[in-house]
Amino acid sequence: MGTIIKEETRISRKLPVDTSEKVISFISYFLMLILMLIALLPCLNVISKAFSEGSAVTSGRVYFWPVGLQMETVSKVLTQTDFLASLKNSLFVTVFGVVVSMVTSILFAYPLSKPELKGRRFFIVICIISMVFNGGMVPKYIVMKSLGLLDTFFSLILHHGLSIFNMLIIKNYFESLPESTIESAAIDGASDFKTLFRIVCPMALPVIATVSLLYAVAYWNLYFSAALYIKSSSMKVLQVFLKDLISNSVSVSESLITNPDGYSNVTADGVIAGATVLALVPIVALYPFIQRFMIKGITIGSEKG
Repeated sequence: MGTIIKEETRISRKLPVDTSEKVISFISYFLMLILMLIALLPCLNVISKAFSEGSAVTSGRVYFWPVGLQMETVSKVLTQTDFLASLKNSLFVTVFGVVVSMVTSILFAYPLSKPELKGRRFFIVICIISMVFNGGMVPKYIVMKSLGLLDTFFSLILHHGLSIFNMLIIKNYFESLPESTIESAAIDGASDFKTLFRIVCPMALPVIATVSLLYAVAYWNLYFSAALYIKSSSMKVLQVFLKDLISNSVSVSESLITNPDGYSNVTADGVIAGATVLALVPIVALYPFIQRFMIKGITIGSEKG
């Protein structure tokens, strides 16, 4: 019996060391493939419905490829004044919000990246605590009301004006920059603001582009705060419009029947899918221009600190 155990032990020791690594890699790739399909297939289904003929959408024959390719649904959505107005509102909130958020994040991150800042550790602890314990929606609503910002776009920008997580990414990236370059600028007489915006920010372009995209996605996907603070129909953002469109799918169907306007091949489900696809276009179009910065920005910004 002892001989058998020793033999099994000897054989197990002879197994290649990288066998377990290969198994782990296979399991990891398999799980990532499953997660990718879970995320991708619903998107393909929505895109297919947006470009499929109405009868195929109604009968449930559309899965992951358009059936009877047509563009009437997208054309119908683009003729909706409510959709265009909400698209314009979302673009304004996103562009203006990203500018405000990036300025506040950079101005907050730069001092915190300096070890000589008095009370630096205290401020960082306060920031981390604020990430864990949120004030809640009711106090925020009361603040917005007391400031007279309800039913204005500024309520959305003030609500999401600073993300501590994004600010810490920028701070950690600033800490990775060579201190000698910043000291040289100080020796040449450059002020702190000039050093920040003329030297540090150009060197930190990868993390600035990355965090800008993170902010843009957050502003573009605003729903809960927009539904809470904005009441005017003319100021609805795109996500609120999509929610109303889904909730009122019956009325959309009735309007297509009573006022076809030449869109006889369009259904309510197709209109909802078409509006959803068009809502994705701006962010998807922005990603390729920032992709080359994202890996470097996120990696370095997450390692330091």
